[in-house]
Amino acid sequence: MGMFLQNVLILDCDEMTAKAALKKVEQISDSSMLELVPNECRFQQFPKGISILLNDRCCGYDSLAQILSETTMKPVMLLYIYDDDFWGYCFCDKGKPLDVFTPMPDYFEEVSEKTRQEVSGDSSLVASYFKVDEEEIKNYLIIWDEEKMENFEEKAYPDDECGQCDSWQVVDFMRKLGFPYEWDS
Repeated sequence: MGMFLQNVLILDCDEMTAKAALKKVEQISDSSMLELVPNECRFQQFPKGISILLNDRCCGYDSLAQILSETTMKPVMLLYIYDDDFWGYCFCDKGKPLDVFTPMPDYFEEVSEKTRQEVSGDSSLVASYFKVDEEEIKNYLIIWDEEKMENFEEKAYPDDECGQCDSWQVVDFMRKLGFPYEWDS
């Protein structure tokens, strides 16, 4: 079994607000589904907001991003690594889903073109919320097709640490958003 990881970015949020939101989510959620343990989560403050490395067994994806966004009434991006095979995100604001990205939409089963479009990520939207240049992030939001996988070591940007089809590319994306991944891996 590979690595499963979830990291939450909450814009314009401090640690105290984030901790209170996690406690509230723990109380209102089916904890057997999420297995969220707020005391096992790690927090790091950045100028744009808070980064939360969720505890190991926590599994919420879209639903957790949506609940945290609704609880805080702030933009929330839940980034994840799935089984060390790929990374993705769910992005919500005030409880409303805004954007989803996965580079391998056919990972579990073949999906329609409509679904592929729905999970392709919106670099313009993300850039506007995180106040970054779209040109600095749009190369991350690509489908990992056969050609990309053959050239997996190529980087989306010259200053990246990880290749274009590496699940840890998420750390390059986070850094460009203003939330460098500074946890022990």
